[in-house]
Amino acid sequence: MSERFKLIGGVFCLIIKDNKVLMELRKNKFDAGLYSLVGGCMEDGETVKQAAVREIKEEVGLKVHEDDIEVISVLHRITPKPDSWQSIEFVLLVNKFSGNPNLLENNVCGDLKWFPLENLPQNISHYAKQAIDNYINKEMFSEINF
Repeated sequence: MSERFKLIGGVFCLIIKDNKVLMELRKNKFDAGLYSLVGGCMEDGETVKQAAVREIKEEVGLKVHEDDIEVISVLHRITPKPDSWQSIEFVLLVNKFSGNPNLLENNVCGDLKWFPLENLPQNISHYAKQAIDNYINKEMFSEINF
């Protein structure tokens, strides 16, 4: 029997305050130089909301409770070559949190900014833009790079 196909699970967190979304400027990998959302890959045995709480704390230092997180969309994505993989990424709405965001992973990101939802940066990752568009348009699912 051949090995089963595997998908990577991930989370993208739409941290929203005053109709603005918190975004990080990526410094590494295929999306270097592009603004993206707080988030990342799920760890073994972790739920979607647990992953979101962990990623938010690790990347920007905000405290969030699982009960204050809402899954609003799902992205099925293939990342660019040469390191291509497929992932299922949950887009999560976070509009209740405590603390002030700080850039905590300077090796991964070079900037942290709030952007108005109606005025996103030109240099935004395709998947972050799709996640935000899904939120605005109340779309539940998107496929990227197929």
